[in-house]
Amino acid sequence: MKNIYYTSYFALLSIILFTVAITLNLFQMTINFLSVSGILQPLTDVLPEKEIRILTFIGISFVIYLVISGLKLFSDTIWQFALLFFSKDNEGVDLLASKKYSFVFILGGLIAVFLNSSLIYIAIIFITTVLSFFILYLIKQASNYTIIGITGFILFQLIVWGVIGSGVVYAFFTIFSKVKTSMPF
Repeated sequence: MKNIYYTSYFALLSIILFTVAITLNLFQMTINFLSVSGILQPLTDVLPEKEIRILTFIGISFVIYLVISGLKLFSDTIWQFALLFFSKDNEGVDLLASKKYSFVFILGGLIAVFLNSSLIYIAIIFITTVLSFFILYLIKQASNYTIIGITGFILFQLIVWGVIGSGVVYAFFTIFSKVKTSMPF
């Protein structure tokens, strides 16, 4: 068996690739918004436009990096709980295999960097990458699960991510409605 530490950097590399893809898209949208709304011109009195662009790029990439890293932390926790509850493996082979198959995220990140014309495309690539990883993992590691274990593993993931997604959507609409009602016009 190959040394598992060869693949230990895959998570960081895939986070960086998806961060670059999203940042490039959001950076252009932010600069366009600042230009159209007339905010960029007064800012150039304080800083040169080149520095404003650099600081905007760094700020957006930092926030996106933190969001994706937090998502990775949540996903690892959920993944390991699912392994704890539904895998027959007691030696950690399934956990190591999940790290080995994470090259799928690097491929998805590379595709996202090259096809970053829209945030929708990047989201579709990300979801496709996650589903591809999940399917590849289940196909390769099916011998370590019973039929009930695979069903439980899949349902656990779907339920937990559904609850988290519902909470995020609820929080977004709650904040949006509060901001909307606080507007004076």
